[in-house]
Amino acid sequence: MSHVQAGKRQKTRDARTENIDYFQGIDRIEYNNMATVTDTAYYRHYNSGEKILSKDMEEWLKYSVSFTEFKYDGSDAQGRPTFNRQWDDHTNTIDNCKRCIRAFYDFCTKLGVKYWTAFDYDLVPQTDNWEENKSNWDEITDYITEMAQKTQIKLLWMAPDLHSHQRYASGAFTSNEATTFLQAASQIKKCLEVSQRLNAECFLLWPYREGYDAVFQTDVAREIKLFAKLLKITAEYRDRLSYKCQLLLMPYPSFGKNCRSTEIWRPRCDFDSDTLNRYMWDVTSCLYFLKFHSLDRYYKVCSPPGQHVYLAGVYNAFGGVTMTNTFDPSDIKTMTLMLKCIIDQGSAPPGGISLRVLCPRGGTIRDQLAMYINYIDECARGLRVAAAVLAEQVFVKHVQQRYSSYYSGFGARLVSGDVSMEECEELYKKNQAQTEIQSGRRGNYELVFQRYLDACDHV
Repeated sequence: MSHVQAGKRQKTRDARTENIDYFQGIDRIEYNNMATVTDTAYYRHYNSGEKILSKDMEEWLKYSVSFTEFKYDGSDAQGRPTFNRQWDDHTNTIDNCKRCIRAFYDFCTKLGVKYWTAFDYDLVPQTDNWEENKSNWDEITDYITEMAQKTQIKLLWMAPDLHSHQRYASGAFTSNEATTFLQAASQIKKCLEVSQRLNAECFLLWPYREGYDAVFQTDVAREIKLFAKLLKITAEYRDRLSYKCQLLLMPYPSFGKNCRSTEIWRPRCDFDSDTLNRYMWDVTSCLYFLKFHSLDRYYKVCSPPGQHVYLAGVYNAFGGVTMTNTFDPSDIKTMTLMLKCIIDQGSAPPGGISLRVLCPRGGTIRDQLAMYINYIDECARGLRVAAAVLAEQVFVKHVQQRYSSYYSGFGARLVSGDVSMEECEELYKKNQAQTEIQSGRRGNYELVFQRYLDACDHV
């Protein structure tokens, strides 16, 4: 995430008066299933208005594009910024922020995506003056409202940046300094108010630095209480605002820039963070934390594609999918299973599918568009396959057959009734002669599923 150094507001040209076409020569990306492999300016699978299982494709997928990744300047741990975007002069000014926002809305329009997401500090120039920050927020909020009315592109979620500033080096929720907790709470409060003014459907918290490195200098119990306290007062303030948004948590530590590991749910020490042991690192740890502190009625969880999507769905806590460069869009199997989970729920999760895709350091804006087209198209491809699998009910029938012993008799009692250990023993003695181990036929159904995937271009 880019974080602008605090400084006085500088005057530049008014973004409202500019009529520059930042994407000159680039047309809106349309659906064309006859496009050749070299026609990269088309979607081959994503047709936003096409009905899939009685819903428009765009309803199932609910894509959003990240403003934070759009502002990425090409820098990394080993290199300086490489991008020279026409709309961004890298000044800490309100007008530069407006130009970036306007260019971003044009970018979303080209993609045909109706939602976007952002961290708060990427939207406004930050200063050390509270009143100036308030004025900046008012001006930017009015400008975004104007752009939203003009383009019909909505803010899906906003999140407070509680990790990039030096004050949050030891955490925001769990800092050893009480003043840091107060600053984090104040920032969340303002972010919630702005989100409400912009009619954002969700509000996200990312506890990126919440954890500890050395237990001998950490009061873990106190930090966990502080963590729960800030989550609780956030939910309470949302309710006092009468703000009907869905609160989201993104517990995964490696959603940031420059992550190259695919095992992003494993708690470990990353090169881009000095936090070794995190209080949240996956769906399971997050759900336990929320349940223990009676916060599960407020929050749902965002997850990367994969097994944790299915777990969140089972616990009715599936808040959304976050997809970054760490996920290979050509992994059509994982993509299809993720979309099947969404279809099984009956609708897209409130946080939709958040695309946080970085352009390569040597890339152009056309390269960035192409990367988003790839992710959007492959998700749509997975949706088509998942819909075909569910429509033919091959796997539904197989699962019903596998668990048929639980649909009647003592099996049904095990699921829905109270059964003691003694009863289990008695029932086993009576039925052990009937016990026959059934094959799951995994090899056969792996082949069936693979053939669905192989045929996806013809779905």
